[in-house]
Amino acid sequence: MFECLILGDSTGVGAGQAINRRYAQQCDVQAVERATAAQILTWRKTGKDYGACVFAMGSNDPAGAALVTKLTKIRTSLCFRRVIWLLPYARPQAYTVSSVAARFGDETVDLNRFETRDRIHPRNYSQVASVLLR
Repeated sequence: MFECLILGDSTGVGAGQAINRRYAQQCDVQAVERATAAQILTWRKTGKDYGACVFAMGSNDPAGAALVTKLTKIRTSLCFRRVIWLLPYARPQAYTVSSVAARFGDETVDLNRFETRDRIHPRNYSQVASVLLR
């Protein structure tokens, strides 16, 4: 059976809800509003072997070396065959997240391509789900 995980902050919550409305095999969602990379590092691992994972994090952290270190720890602590990172709207954080994704050869989806009201959350998460489920 294919297993998937959505891990992260409020953009992960929204993406997870939109994916699970459209996807027959429900993805596990471990995401909460305002989650930081440091908080995510403390979350209990599920013990499942996920075929795919969407990482939605970085929006609530300052960009820079400390964020790279935390994201790298998260990425190396979870083994997935396919990882897709949602790049935050804030460009400094997006560049930081993108650098970690590139290091591991992971895919990225830039939230900046989706309409937003607050420069943090997409206006329509079903559009994000459509891109992620391709």
